[in-house]
Amino acid sequence: LVGQELISYRGNTRPADELAHAARAQGVALSPSLEIDISISAVGFVQAGLGVALVDALLPWRQFSGLAVRPLAGGPEFPIALLASRARALSRADETMRDDIRAACSAVLGEHSVKV
Repeated sequence: LVGQELISYRGNTRPADELAHAARAQGVALSPSLEIDISISAVGFVQAGLGVALVDALLPWRQFSGLAVRPLAGGPEFPIALLASRARALSRADETMRDDIRAACSAVLGEHSVKV
């Protein structure tokens, strides 16, 4: 990323703090030239040629044309949560989606990282 215009999260956010910590562990200072609040906003900036985005991997980035997706070696792990209402039972479709999300997380993260 040396010499690239960097697009990433604004300071004082969990993603920015996690990425800055990972960068420091590699002996690098993280200093985005363009700060974002949510990762999806980076797509347009990257497609317009304004820089390289350092964002979470929670979106299906490969669906966006013109983007090359590369995992960050030694990068941070971001927690994710599936929220549901206690006042309403899950529908059959909701249960199926929940099970599919858990299966996908298990496949990507390994069984030890997925809490049911």
